[in-house]
Amino acid sequence: MSTSYPPPTPQQWQAIVDRDASEDGNFVYGVRSTGIFCRPSCPSRPARPENVVIHPTTKAARESGFRACLRCRPAEPELW
Repeated sequence: MSTSYPPPTPQQWQAIVDRDASEDGNFVYGVRSTGIFCRPSCPSRPARPENVVIHPTTKAARESGFRACLRCRPAEPELW
């Protein structure tokens, strides 16, 4: 059973837009329209905010049905 995760806070959204590597490890974000989850520093174009959900860990993102981004590889190494 998947848990419903929240949309990003303004600070989390700003980290995603800024591709802030200092936030890597604090959360990952899932994009509902693609089914992919990314690090905040992912070089891919940010998704529309209404399609983004925040996951505290890569494990939580996977359990919600998302798969890891092939660009930023948020699960390598899977430390959290």
